[in-house]
Amino acid sequence: MASSSLNQGAAAAAAAAGTTITALHSDIIVTHLLTKFDGQSLASAASTCRFLSTLCNNESLWENISNSTWNSIKHPLVQQTISSFPGGYRSFYSDSFPVMRPSISQGSVGDEVDTSELISAVDIHYGNNSVYSKVTITNTESSSFPGSLFNVDLVKNEEKVEIPVIYEGDENECMSNLEENLRLSWIVIGPTLKRAGNVSSLRPVSIRPHWDGTGIKVTYATVVSGACCGIDTTEFVECKIVAFFGCEEGKKLELKELSLCVVDMVKTRLNGQKSLKILKGAMESGERKKENGDGKRMYVKYLNLKRHTKDDNKTRQDKVYRVLWVLHAIIWVLFAISLITSLC
Repeated sequence: MASSSLNQGAAAAAAAAGTTITALHSDIIVTHLLTKFDGQSLASAASTCRFLSTLCNNESLWENISNSTWNSIKHPLVQQTISSFPGGYRSFYSDSFPVMRPSISQGSVGDEVDTSELISAVDIHYGNNSVYSKVTITNTESSSFPGSLFNVDLVKNEEKVEIPVIYEGDENECMSNLEENLRLSWIVIGPTLKRAGNVSSLRPVSIRPHWDGTGIKVTYATVVSGACCGIDTTEFVECKIVAFFGCEEGKKLELKELSLCVVDMVKTRLNGQKSLKILKGAMESGERKKENGDGKRMYVKYLNLKRHTKDDNKTRQDKVYRVLWVLHAIIWVLFAISLITSLC
């Protein structure tokens, strides 16, 4: 619903009463108008005037919108964490609804990131229906976390998660179906930081058959700043989410694996310490953009940038090798001349 609906509805009510919108009882506006708004419309309405701004900042409105957007955040731990945010659900929605984008103004992060855990709230939708929701906690204080490869696995062996798609044996048709209808949200929450960020592209950036021919691999990815987060080996990094679906003809697709990792521009998976810096920087300073279906296009740009960077590095290495070869040849020539001279 567009935010103009508020102006039209309120104007009609005000005109009928022969007065301005401020004369309407606030309960009428909240109950009959604002509760019908989505987050973007509510934020737009809040910017129109001080009176509406006060009403639109109602915590229950933002809680209802957030809960209807992400089923996972109804988890008691997530609810408790959101309640500690400075702006409550309004701040959480502002952090989590838009997709992440790299920010050139993102400041550096110190060696230590003061958070004992990282919460992941994950939701998968097929069309308009929620098919999977889960919350998991990553302990960032364990002795092995800083040096180990960062990887958050969600689907356990005993779980059976089915997607309402019957595999009819046509792999291409199935992949096209998933690309069109499968949406994934992965919100990382820093309880100590009191910030959150959605590190998923929401729509797939890549869908392909699994290498062993037993299923389909769906990838979601968001590119965020790397160098400005204390990672001096790469300009950008990729928050990469991989979902693997098992396929058996005549049966529903089954989610077998779902994981998140952080990868740099040379395809190196980052460890816990570096990944935590990246996520902290993204949550605190990363830009948020309205999701308009351009995630795949931006990801292709990122892949092209990686390819060019790789080619540039190879060109520089080739130049270095040529110089070293010439120096090596010169040294041998000089050595040969000195040897001949000594013998003569």
